[in-house]
Amino acid sequence: MIVNNIPSHITKVMLFFGIAILVTSPAFALGAGARNMLLIGAMAISPLLLVQYPIFNKRVDWPLMLFLLCTISFPLIFHPLTMRWSTALYSGMFGVFFMAMTRLFHFSDAKLNDMQILFKSIIYAYLFVLLIQQTCVLFGFPIFNVSNYSPLEPWKLNSLMSEPEHSGRMVALLMYSFLTMKEIEKGSALSFKESWNEDKILWCAFLWVMLTMVSAGAYLFLLVVLSKLLNRKTIVSLLALVLVLAFIVTIMGGETFMRTYKLVLSVFTFDTMKMFQADHSGALRFVPSIICWQHLDMTSLNGWFGYGVDYTSTFLYRYIPGVVKGYTGGGLMLYALEYGFLSFLIFAISSFRYCYDSDNKIATITFWTFSILLSGVNLQITWSTMMLLYINKKMKESSV
Repeated sequence: MIVNNIPSHITKVMLFFGIAILVTSPAFALGAGARNMLLIGAMAISPLLLVQYPIFNKRVDWPLMLFLLCTISFPLIFHPLTMRWSTALYSGMFGVFFMAMTRLFHFSDAKLNDMQILFKSIIYAYLFVLLIQQTCVLFGFPIFNVSNYSPLEPWKLNSLMSEPEHSGRMVALLMYSFLTMKEIEKGSALSFKESWNEDKILWCAFLWVMLTMVSAGAYLFLLVVLSKLLNRKTIVSLLALVLVLAFIVTIMGGETFMRTYKLVLSVFTFDTMKMFQADHSGALRFVPSIICWQHLDMTSLNGWFGYGVDYTSTFLYRYIPGVVKGYTGGGLMLYALEYGFLSFLIFAISSFRYCYDSDNKIATITFWTFSILLSGVNLQITWSTMMLLYINKKMKESSV
């Protein structure tokens, strides 16, 4: 039996610092490409934790090690001229950091109440920063902690992530995780009325952030969080709440809401031009993935082992109006195209297993689809989603 010699309460502190860094991206820490330098620093030292916490979690470590092996070896073997070590090593840093965080989680003495306090505190931090930003806009002051801001949309503010849409997803994920901890503590499903009575202030903070940052993604993930509380007994009250929220959103950000509504309808047509006509910015979340999928040839060697790094940038701009030559994107489908469908399968299946909860199918599948499948490998939002949903699952399993 391997015994760790670091006290569990110290491990818990490190875990909480790691989670806080993973779910926030303050503007002062943003480097080139809006990368979180605080997170990069934490990832750089995370290999030390693999030594300090000597366990091997085969369900986490084997898939991630295999994913990292494919990420490095496939372009190096099949398209060596395209190999870019900085990208491969960045993927490696994310993978090692995830493995290190799972070790901290398993060795810590974090309890349900501890996790609730952590998630609640971070949501309040998002609210606090957003309120300061909104005050700055209201009075014409320089905006605090601003990033990815356009004066054309003055109330579309980023809070504690690099952009508003990511903040919406992150706050929703934090609220979902908080509700999961409450649900585990109770031992049965929560109702909205019960949750509201116990945590009115938190719900007000959550709703303010989700409704006033004027982000289409925030509106969508607000519904995802509410779906967790959906059952036959609460369907009428939740439907009434959704209608009220829709009315508020229409008043506060009617144009954004209507663009989102039209985009959702156009997505089901799979017509990329209709998606761009509905909402060009929103369509960029979906269309690159569709185009990458269409270019993936499963009958060729390249289809399975990749076309090489940056292959997507050689053609994607031709299919997307309004972007410059060399534009790239496509989430995990970009990874499938450049590193091979085999690599994609390893990461997609393992990440889905970390996230999926059979008791919360709608919410966890939606989080995985938008924050992992449509986001890609080397993004903070991807690994934070995996980490929090993994913790939710393990906390639930340990309570049984």
